[in-house]
Amino acid sequence: MILRTVLRTLALPLVSVAALTLVAATPAIAQEQTLKVGSSAPKLTIGSWVQGEVSNLDDPNKTYIVEFWATWCAPCKKSIPHLTELYNKHRVSGLVIIGVSDEPLATVKPFVTKMSSTMAYPVAVDQEKKTSTDWMQAAKQDGIPCAFIVRKGKVLWIGNPLDETFDTVIEHAIAGRYNPELAKQAKATIAAAKDAVRIKNFKDAAKHYDAVIAIDPVFFGDIAILKYKMLLVNANDPVAAAAWGQELLTKSASDGQTLGELALVIAKDDAINTRDYELAIRAADAAGAIAKPGDARALKLRAEVRYLAGQYGAAKELQYEAWMAAETAEKADYKRELEKYSRLAGKAQPQI
Repeated sequence: MILRTVLRTLALPLVSVAALTLVAATPAIAQEQTLKVGSSAPKLTIGSWVQGEVSNLDDPNKTYIVEFWATWCAPCKKSIPHLTELYNKHRVSGLVIIGVSDEPLATVKPFVTKMSSTMAYPVAVDQEKKTSTDWMQAAKQDGIPCAFIVRKGKVLWIGNPLDETFDTVIEHAIAGRYNPELAKQAKATIAAAKDAVRIKNFKDAAKHYDAVIAIDPVFFGDIAILKYKMLLVNANDPVAAAAWGQELLTKSASDGQTLGELALVIAKDDAINTRDYELAIRAADAAGAIAKPGDARALKLRAEVRYLAGQYGAAKELQYEAWMAAETAEKADYKRELEKYSRLAGKAQPQI
């Protein structure tokens, strides 16, 4: 939860001699700009796509990684397979990765072909260096590989994808819970809650968790779920846990992320032995009700929770809807789940 990401202090972009002349002549109309964490993400101006294609970075439900790399760069070659692992793991949750090289297409294309499945995400060529200027130069970044994490049109993080914090940042960004300032604000209170759990003072632990949740109920939705697990597993109080779970259905009525996470924690978290599947299904359905009609991920969530609850027929029907609604790049993943639920639903039917 608490991230140790180091936020860089970014300087001003380089400018041409002609631009300096213009500034000297008309300083009132020259605007200095810096791309930094918190800035609006620039547009992608791509010359050509080697594989895949991403039209824009505008989908609020997706998390984007724009990564600048080169075929000659040894650290880039090291990061590519790991980026592919992240892409395969999280693309169903809305992760989009775009690799951008400013080398010639004739150089990049054979390299990508050779990398094959170890470089599975979209790759673009920026031979005019427009994208590199708008991103790398504007952020005063002169080393590669360099990744920009973008969500809801804002730059959340800038740095090397080999950074030890990178995976954690991605996971929190996908969940909509990457905010170093809020995390820092709550750090001591969360630590106090965990200390209280360790000495089995569950009453104080609950108070600390409540204090954190009060800071921002949406951002700290995972803390609300942690409180549920604490009551159920550590305190061994299923009655209190059920009461808190029911309260969360109301408190998080407009927070699909927390409702979805609650549903999956109840249905599949290894620490939980006694599962309230009814609550899990209600939470998943409530998350689905918030989503847009026909949202593939919401349908998939509802199907998965029913599968985990042993309701294979219902899981099959919902997963079929999810598969039909899924984007082309995701259909294979959705189809595999559909086939699994279908097999189980068939086995569950009485033999005649």
